[in-house]
Amino acid sequence: MKLYRIAKNDYIRDLSGFGAQLYGGRWNLKGTAVIYASECRSLATLEYLVHMPLSYEPLDLSMATLWMPDSVSIEELSVKSLPRDWKTYPPSLKLNQIGSKWVNRRNTLLLKVPSVIVKGEFNFIINPVHPEIAKVKIVEVLPYRFDERLLR
Repeated sequence: MKLYRIAKNDYIRDLSGFGAQLYGGRWNLKGTAVIYASECRSLATLEYLVHMPLSYEPLDLSMATLWMPDSVSIEELSVKSLPRDWKTYPPSLKLNQIGSKWVNRRNTLLLKVPSVIVKGEFNFIINPVHPEIAKVKIVEVLPYRFDERLLR
């Protein structure tokens, strides 16, 4: 299985989840370490882009390809299982709690969650404290720039 993530060059090889732990995110409370990744490069691009200020182009980004065996443990959240307000921005506290509780249970390496941005596509939350984290390998890191048309 391959997953993709975009991050600043200084942090692209960091699989500790420290950045998400510092700031929190849709699927984790501040203080809970997770790694956000996407099922395809284009979704990773959109997920990063929606959090950037308009007309801002960071020049110090990379895209990492993460590989892990297809046999790693995965829990999937269906849209039907989520609270009615799961798409709101900023995200509801309920979603933060769902993800943080999942991390603390340590039952699976991956949490497959629906993308808010692209219906029918999925992001994956990686639990850096799960024993299977050792199976996650960074197999490629490439410099990344957004197409200028996306920044207009």
